[in-house]
Amino acid sequence: MQNYSHYLNPTLTPPDSLSSIALDRIHDAIYLVDRNLRIKYVNEKACKLMGYSPHALMQLSFAVIDHELQDDDVTALWWKLTMRPEGITFTSQHAPSRGELISVQVSSSHYLHGGETHALCVVRDVREVKQKEAVQQLREKQFRALVENSPDMIARFDLALRCVYVNPPVLKWFEGREQEIYHRQLTEAVPHNETGMALLRLVSQSMASGNEAEGELTLTQGSRRRILHVRSVPEFNLHGELESVLTVGRDITAIRLAEEELREAHQQLRLLARNQETQREAERKHLAHEIHDELGQHLTSLRVGLSLIRMQSPEAGEALHQQVENLMQLVDSTIQVVRDVSTRLRPNMLNLGLVPALEWLRDEFNKHNTTRCIFIPPQGKALRLSDECVTAAFRVVQESLTNVQRHAKASSVYIFVKQDGDKLRIDVVDNGKGFDMQNVRPNAWGLPGMVERAAMLNGEVRIDSRPGEGTRVQLSFPHRPRSLSRALFNKIDK
Repeated sequence: MQNYSHYLNPTLTPPDSLSSIALDRIHDAIYLVDRNLRIKYVNEKACKLMGYSPHALMQLSFAVIDHELQDDDVTALWWKLTMRPEGITFTSQHAPSRGELISVQVSSSHYLHGGETHALCVVRDVREVKQKEAVQQLREKQFRALVENSPDMIARFDLALRCVYVNPPVLKWFEGREQEIYHRQLTEAVPHNETGMALLRLVSQSMASGNEAEGELTLTQGSRRRILHVRSVPEFNLHGELESVLTVGRDITAIRLAEEELREAHQQLRLLARNQETQREAERKHLAHEIHDELGQHLTSLRVGLSLIRMQSPEAGEALHQQVENLMQLVDSTIQVVRDVSTRLRPNMLNLGLVPALEWLRDEFNKHNTTRCIFIPPQGKALRLSDECVTAAFRVVQESLTNVQRHAKASSVYIFVKQDGDKLRIDVVDNGKGFDMQNVRPNAWGLPGMVERAAMLNGEVRIDSRPGEGTRVQLSFPHRPRSLSRALFNKIDK
């Protein structure tokens, strides 16, 4: 408590000394009271606080202002404590000239003036502080009512990292062993493992920075396991000073388990899609082989037979020769259709590797489109890729060129193949009209199909496009992608 007695000059007479000092500049009320509780001096602040004029206030007994001093025993005790060197500080209520009682803090100390012992009382209006304390108490009560019924795990730590409060879910997790929680420092209470150190870091971070911090913790106790999303929040007192840190742990175990199950389901679907695509390519390869070799062979034999008929029947009429010639042309057309169907199912160039297949694809594109396609093969040694890698990469480039043909309105498109460390990178870049990545049609399955094919190779597809700036499709995957997990397929089959 501030000591204002040095403002008073005891060598002056009371009226002169008390009127010559600058006590009116002080924000607290000042009273000089004798042994009989007569008021010898008041400053301007005291008059404003109590609603009296200086003359009227000095006509009153201090017991009229402070009703507790109307009791003789209380007065005697107050005077005794005031005469101590350290004085006394207490809270009370003062009665103004009108209105309700005013909550005040009174600091009274011994003061010798004019040869007589007086009590110098410094009175501070604490109504605003009391109101803030009441609001704080109400908030604390509401806080307790909330956290006591919350399913979240909530704990509060003071600035010494001691736990000063935990709610029932925390006690339930620790099986009600409060002695293991309360008033123990966090550095001693938490286990020295990853979870304990993570909690200590969160609380320390909030305490050091004065800001919120959050993270995920995994609690284990026997066979029980819980995953918590923990938020650490600093708490400040009425003066804006940090006084504690509140941690709130929300159980997200079910969410994480659901996410894990969803990831496993997506992985299983991807493996199924990869297996189906592999089977589809194998089926295409088989059909292409059957059509090209079997049906093609039969048609070739049929054409040879027609040629023999024409050569062995020179005496036949011109009409018959013309019919045979027409049949031979029909057989030739059919043979070409068979070759086209076989090629569409699976180009034979895929059996020679990725680079020959892409060269064939470039030639076919240039043959049927006005857009010019340029293929830049990789430098260095020849690529050695599995049939699965060659087919998937070929299909991605084929789909990209199909999109260029249908939508891009480009004058040129480039295919770059480059070895990048242990990965192979293929870029298909056109100078067409591009598109807005945020406005892709929901029924456009080409782009997701390319992404899935890349995922089948443990790689990725990146598509970059802007209106008016063309489109880049980039496929990258390891040279030797991991083989399918037979265990996962067995799990799917079950």
